[in-house]
Amino acid sequence: MLSTIYLNDFFEALGFNTEVFYLENHKETAEKIYSIDGERVFVEFKNEVRPQNISFFEKTRSEELPVLVASKYITPKAKEALKARNINYIDSFGNAFLNLENLKLYVEKNNGKPVYYQYSEIFTPSGAQILFHLLQNPELINATYRHLSEISKVSLGSVSKTINGLLNEEFAVKQDTEKKYQLIRLEELLEKWIDVLNQKILPANKLGNFTFTKDKFEILESNPEFETRWGGESGAAMLTDYLIPEKYTLFTNRPKQDLIKNYRLLPKDDGEITVYKPFWKMGSCRDNYEDSHIAAHPLLIYAELVNSGNDRNIETAKIIFDEYIKPNL
Repeated sequence: MLSTIYLNDFFEALGFNTEVFYLENHKETAEKIYSIDGERVFVEFKNEVRPQNISFFEKTRSEELPVLVASKYITPKAKEALKARNINYIDSFGNAFLNLENLKLYVEKNNGKPVYYQYSEIFTPSGAQILFHLLQNPELINATYRHLSEISKVSLGSVSKTINGLLNEEFAVKQDTEKKYQLIRLEELLEKWIDVLNQKILPANKLGNFTFTKDKFEILESNPEFETRWGGESGAAMLTDYLIPEKYTLFTNRPKQDLIKNYRLLPKDDGEITVYKPFWKMGSCRDNYEDSHIAAHPLLIYAELVNSGNDRNIETAKIIFDEYIKPNL
């Protein structure tokens, strides 16, 4: 079978003989079971694995068997998270962590590269700024282009390209009964949005790193002309009471000099607090969650946590996903 050949290709990249046989595929659960050197193993195939995917591999299964993640590319942070959870992995570059009864191996060649997708009109910085609002409220897919342009701080042309991209790449469908659109495959949209956010949007909006000169969390925006919110670990601590932050994220539209004068933050290259400019219109984020006056939107907090690769952060991200994000998807 092709799937057997595919898995064999992964093991061939390791450079030594391993007996790999396809055994069965449970139709109801879509579970694929293979024999690896005589041991039954669940195998999960992915093109790419990033930290936000890890919880998927920890789902309840029909049997108590080891899990092997076979992926073309696994990010370094995802590898750390998989290994910490004793989830076996192997990639197409000959990197592997195998802690099976009959096969124990750890190989890290550090030569993996991401899978490059064809150009998308959705997963661009402008498209991701629009997605930030659509993932908060999928009904906004039917808002006017002008409204989406205003709240996302992008051009009308970018809105048009993004909506067309959502239709062309089948993330949105036109409803038959009305001249309206409906977003679908929202969890996949979220996963791809997280990548663009962390790789493109946040770096482009970074004001710098700072350190505190007074007690943490005393920063509270009281001026209605500005919006200042906590993200990342600091925002997660407010939403869950599950995490003690070591690193802090602040989103604010205050000028950089205000951070020093009014907030008593000192610029420091390796400072524990990272400050970003908001990439959304002030007041445009939905505030139907606790601590909305000081915490950034849960989507932002979740995206930073899963990208960190930190085990405790990923556990916290799952709590935030289940409570604040999943109900809207």
